[in-house]
Amino acid sequence: MANGARLFREVCRLAEGTLRTKGMRKHKHGIYTRQIKEDINGIVGFNAATKYGLRINPIIGVRHEPLERCVAELQESEFIPYNGDTIASPIGYLMDPPEYRTWSFEACKDNAATVADMVDKITTVGFRYMEKNTTLEAMCERVARDRHFIMGSNVYQLPVAYMMLGRFDEAEEVVRDELAKIAAHKPPTVEELEAARGEKVIPREIEELEKNRDKPISYPYGVAYRRFAERFFRRLDKERSRSSTQ
Repeated sequence: MANGARLFREVCRLAEGTLRTKGMRKHKHGIYTRQIKEDINGIVGFNAATKYGLRINPIIGVRHEPLERCVAELQESEFIPYNGDTIASPIGYLMDPPEYRTWSFEACKDNAATVADMVDKITTVGFRYMEKNTTLEAMCERVARDRHFIMGSNVYQLPVAYMMLGRFDEAEEVVRDELAKIAAHKPPTVEELEAARGEKVIPREIEELEKNRDKPISYPYGVAYRRFAERFFRRLDKERSRSSTQ
């Protein structure tokens, strides 16, 4: 584990120089951000596995800061800039062909070429994804794809995005649908999820689906979401009233 952590730091150091020249800033835990527009940030996270050497699966995300601030207020949680994505995807699913992709590194070897290839994909494929998904409309389209199949999948961000766009009925529908799921939780099959996405489910998600297949929705999540829903509906009523008077 110690060797893996040391190798991870070395890979981050090698990647950081090029990422900085492309306008990215480093934060903690292998997170890099890039301002795309005012209040819109691209995010790159290095999802690392160190059991056998080091394998990195870069996660490409986009974060809408005003939306996330509103979500934090409704959750009554601290707002932390750059902490989490509004939308995100493993980089492999953004490539052609779309598939789960990792880069492997070994200690005591020259990893420069592998790092350069990974960074090249981030700054081409990853940056294109960021730049295509800067509007709330684009984010809604991508977020809505999973919401009927993965419990808790952006069911905070999506209704808030709809509310900010003035799509109040859709905002209400998302929250009421999630409340109904909490009352009668049934995880999707792998086949249902892949059909909905049009892409393969990554191994970690398959493990989570199978592990939770026969479990009821966790008590803490259900309570937390109901509290969020109460605050959200109050805010939604205010926004509807404000819109009707304009």
